[in-house]
Amino acid sequence: MIVGNGLLAHAFARSHAHHPDVTIFASGVSNSLEVRADAFARERDLLDSVLRQRTRRVIYFSCCSLSGSLPTTPYMRHKLDMESRIRAIPGGIVMRLPQVVGRSGNPHTLANYLQAKIMSGEAFEVWSRAERNLIDVDDVAAIATAMIDDADTTRNLRTIASPYSLGMLEIVSIFERVLARKAIFTLVDEGHALPIDATEAAAIAQRLGIGFERDYPERVLRKYHGQGAADGALAAD
Repeated sequence: MIVGNGLLAHAFARSHAHHPDVTIFASGVSNSLEVRADAFARERDLLDSVLRQRTRRVIYFSCCSLSGSLPTTPYMRHKLDMESRIRAIPGGIVMRLPQVVGRSGNPHTLANYLQAKIMSGEAFEVWSRAERNLIDVDDVAAIATAMIDDADTTRNLRTIASPYSLGMLEIVSIFERVLARKAIFTLVDEGHALPIDATEAAAIAQRLGIGFERDYPERVLRKYHGQGAADGALAAD
């Protein structure tokens, strides 16, 4: 069963829409800048309703920004609360994700935000010390499925990411190549590194034939935001 109808939900539809033993919880707050209590309450209430009638394993998606750091924003505190609810139940698994790239109408994803700013010629800020990790939503679904099928059910916190956490300047530079447009931005001395242990995900990816080579981030952005794909990336949901 799948709860939700966004980017992740669509990616898991083929493999888990009618899975008899697993619920993919892919619904809730998708904007990391969200601060409204009612938005967090809606996700919490929906998750609680799923847990109350739970007869399956529940998979919940959280964020890699919680790894090794204290929650500093309302969104992060909310995600940590949701994680605790999932990890408290037998068979519940939290999967932490970085910046997922795919065809989505969500303007708050990093890739859609950068594409919109660069294509419109609108100026934006780039945090010079910030890092982000990009991964294809199709690869998330494939790696997550392998983890769900793992016989080890005692590990209730997993990480799915690529081996490459890139500086924002490098990501903007890749987008400039992909879109053949110059970005107009102001550099701000903000941000921090994003240390992610992608060892398990990389090993599974190798087994599945997913190529996590050095050009992986650019290949992912070209797939969804390059010529012929850019319009669809923003139009689809």
